[in-house]
Amino acid sequence: MPFRFAAQDNHAFQGDFEAANFLSTSVFSMATRDHTAERTAEHIRNEDEEYVVVTFQVGGMLKLTQQGKQVQLTPGQIGLYLSSKPAQLECYGNYQSRSVRIPVDRLNTRSIRWDQVGALSFDGSQGLAPPILSFLTGLFPAEPTLTPSARAAVANHLVGLVEAMLADLYLSEEESLQSPAADLLEQCLVFIEANLSNPQLNPQMVADSAHISIRYLHQTFKQSGITCASYIRSRRIDRVRADLALEEFAIMPVEKILQRWGVQNPSHFGQVFKRIEGCAPAEFRRKALIPRGALEIMSRNPGARTGGGSED
Repeated sequence: MPFRFAAQDNHAFQGDFEAANFLSTSVFSMATRDHTAERTAEHIRNEDEEYVVVTFQVGGMLKLTQQGKQVQLTPGQIGLYLSSKPAQLECYGNYQSRSVRIPVDRLNTRSIRWDQVGALSFDGSQGLAPPILSFLTGLFPAEPTLTPSARAAVANHLVGLVEAMLADLYLSEEESLQSPAADLLEQCLVFIEANLSNPQLNPQMVADSAHISIRYLHQTFKQSGITCASYIRSRRIDRVRADLALEEFAIMPVEKILQRWGVQNPSHFGQVFKRIEGCAPAEFRRKALIPRGALEIMSRNPGARTGGGSED
């Protein structure tokens, strides 16, 4: 993610930056002197992927501006902005932060309308925020030693943790579902999770499990900002993505993995998967299971190839 940097008083920019990638999710740590970082429309123009950036303020102060909104973060607070919109970050006073960057498509946070989001801030002392910050901090020394399967597990669990944290922090009293509706939605989500492997799973089956009409089921999900069918599809994509990155399933045909999670139409599922991940399931698996050292060599030398046959 490119930015334009400017240090205070015309001094050269100084700082330490550390980053680690886990599939499409990245974590990074910054410790800098006073500076301004600006992300302009020119930086964004040629980028296809849209990311959510969540920043945990550790030291100093951050003034974050996006979409006409401005927030100021001090240690213990969390900021959020989108990569797809111009933004300005002003950092002061021995600035330190830990951040995570996640593709918007990976997040199913139903309470947030991403197209309306500008700069946001939250109290980082509540709920999942403190353990997530500790997790991010501990990832940097551990990252070089992780196997491809472990890195995939980190990516999936980190997305889930951040997703749950944001849903909890973002919901206001006015936006929250009434308790009976919230309980009903939770019951439906639990049923879906337990039956993802069933190829017959559909909204009607979910409605029958909760003893409600299909119309009422749609109304319940509508309040949460997502449809029942799209939630089922999203959870299957999450499960398939996780299995494709596991070494223990490396020789299992992709079609078998899809069947494992109830996918009835592999061709259509593959198209949806490619739209989200940027590649077909088989290619995603190859990339996820390439050892980190080999991946770095291939990135420097596009003509390099790893051994082994092809998979359709």
